[in-house]
Order: sequence, then C-alpha cells, then structure tokens
Amino acid sequence: MLSHHELAALLLIRDTNAPLQTLDSDFLALTRYHLVEMDEDEDGYAPRLTMRGEELLRRLTQGSQHGGEGGGR
Repeated sequence: MLSHHELAALLLIRDTNAPLQTLDSDFLALTRYHLVEMDEDEDGYAPRLTMRGEELLRRLTQGSQHGGEGGGR
C-alpha cells in the first residue's frame, strides 16, 4: 500500500516533467513498486510514470475527472 507521501509524489511526477534534484525515499519506493522510472533527456534525468504507474493513477482518479461520476453525492 502506498503512503500518502508516495501517492503525492506519484501525482507530482505525473503532473510535471521537472528534472529530479534528489532521490528521496518516496521516489525510491515508487521505483521498487515499478510505478516510476528514470528517463534521460537533454536536461538530465527526470522521473516518469511506468505503464503500471499510469494505470494506478487512472484507476484512482477514475470518475473524478468527469464531474464526480460515481461519487455518490
């Protein structure tokens, strides 16, 4: 199970392409779970979601992007 810090890191990686400044414990945990990997470009190395990470976030956010579909309100 992901901690709230790891989940926040996963969302941050999805929403930005910023180069990685430090390897913190949250990022290392996400790589162990095969949710993120390092991607090299002209600016250096940056974390990116793997297919597994993309699928996890898609499932977690499913419905929240469609006006709260299935929210039960």
